[in-house]
Amino acid sequence: MLRSLMKYEFMAMGRVFLPLYGALIVISLVNRIIGSFEAEIPSGISIFISVVLMIGIAVITCILMIQRFWTNLLSGEGYLMMTLPVSTARIILSKLFTASVLCVASTIVVAISIFIAFFVNLDFSDIVNAIKYVRGLIPFSSGQVAILLIQFLIACILWLFTNIMLLYASMSLSMISNKHRWLVAVGAFIVLTTALQVIVSVASVIGVSTGVFEQYYRLLLSFPSFGQVQLILLACMILSVGFLAAYYFITRYMLKNRLNLQ
Repeated sequence: MLRSLMKYEFMAMGRVFLPLYGALIVISLVNRIIGSFEAEIPSGISIFISVVLMIGIAVITCILMIQRFWTNLLSGEGYLMMTLPVSTARIILSKLFTASVLCVASTIVVAISIFIAFFVNLDFSDIVNAIKYVRGLIPFSSGQVAILLIQFLIACILWLFTNIMLLYASMSLSMISNKHRWLVAVGAFIVLTTALQVIVSVASVIGVSTGVFEQYYRLLLSFPSFGQVQLILLACMILSVGFLAAYYFITRYMLKNRLNLQ
């Protein structure tokens, strides 16, 4: 059932984003062709259009991610969604996974368009040499680098999940009110982010008072060992998992026990 939910989510989002992705790639190709003729004015216009499309994709990604959750679960459509023979957890996960894939896809498309528009004429040997130079600065074996890259990727995915769930939790908390729900959601977002800042501040005070931060700064001044980098990444992942779990349980509790649809 989770697969079916995600399928319909992707179909709904694809109708909006596939034309945008295609337009951005086409404009980038046009910009590359115009740039090869050294025409400043047409090239400037196409670059401007490309930048506008990139910003537009980023903004629309965020808006659609919020709109899909709000419309499907917190408005009248929620009566249909919440009566499906599927658990609340799977509904939340379907929204989370599809929104995450959408964010990653938008990032990849923007990166490809930038490469097409500006770096397509780079010599492949220059790219290889740059990679070799950066690799030479890292005193780890190839296997250790691969492990760190995997851990870094996991940390980034968890960070993405956490930020999306923060939005979902904020919107879910709006169900405590019958009026001005959007304002309540914004207020909940501010409260949750403020709580996060307070926790980080308290941790900073503890770190300074115990001397942990001093050791950490000394670590950053010198290149850390493989185990130390793993420890930093592990700490980031643990923090992300903690906040992700908190936001998830807030969202699940509100949808399951405090459902208040408009």
